[in-house]
Amino acid sequence: MANIVLGRGNAASLFASENPTGEHAEALLDFVDPHAQIVSPFDLAVTRGDGIFEATTVWKGYPISLENHLRRLSYSARLMDMPLPNISAFTEAIYALIEQYDGDEPGPLLRILISRGMDDATGVGKNSDGLPSVWMFIDSLGNLHETDKISMISLTRGYSSDITAKAPWLLNGAKTLSYAVNQAVHRECDRQSADDAILTTEDGYVLECPNSSIVARYGDRYITPDPSIGILHGTSQRELFAYAQQEGGSFEYKKLPFEQLKEADSLYMTHGGWVIPVGELNGNSYSVDPQQVDAINEAIHSGRTHDEALSIAPEQ
Repeated sequence: MANIVLGRGNAASLFASENPTGEHAEALLDFVDPHAQIVSPFDLAVTRGDGIFEATTVWKGYPISLENHLRRLSYSARLMDMPLPNISAFTEAIYALIEQYDGDEPGPLLRILISRGMDDATGVGKNSDGLPSVWMFIDSLGNLHETDKISMISLTRGYSSDITAKAPWLLNGAKTLSYAVNQAVHRECDRQSADDAILTTEDGYVLECPNSSIVARYGDRYITPDPSIGILHGTSQRELFAYAQQEGGSFEYKKLPFEQLKEADSLYMTHGGWVIPVGELNGNSYSVDPQQVDAINEAIHSGRTHDEALSIAPEQ
């Protein structure tokens, strides 16, 4: 039984400006042993953490928010001055990967990893083809999502809310492989006995969580920070907004003060095709409706919110 499926991408085809003529998914992706050592120590993923990625859940064969994930992958590539992925080729490769999975877990993780390629500051990298390195895998044996309520703390990110406008080269808003700070945030959560954190600016605005988005509910209105503040545009957050709209509610992107976030009726952490309720933030309790959370996730996993989520974005 294949509980973990690993593929190494053919970058020449996956980043082709046109769809490869006569190519099949096998030419886009080589399946390899999940325990094989297939990443070179001379790759920029290793030497510099220089690359991008996306991750979602595959629910019973359905990759949640795949189009929005691949759109965001392209956005990250553009911010990083990397070649743009061929969306249709990546889609074909991902479905070929999914076809190889036959584990019992209905919601394994899908992760797409792209580095800039071999480090040309090394002797090995100087002689490489200059193409990105691509890996993708499905994993049902690692940490998966739970919908139990979580406790959160707030931590400062250490910069002001206008940092993206002043310093776009910091790549805020790109989903990069450079996650050392995010991992450090999780270690601080462990030290403070919290499940996760909400990051804030020095001038008091909400950003995001280390691996997810945050959504606040006030009555029937759902609010999340505007991505222009320098955060990722959440894919699962858009699915939640689509659910709210279908249920007669409304949604808004805004520059959200942390003091206003604290006044929410409910808080939700969203990522990887899941909506997870927040029961506590900085010691303050929030209402949690398990039946509503189940209904939201069922709507997302069934594809009910898919079409609306594709068109949800902040007003320009």
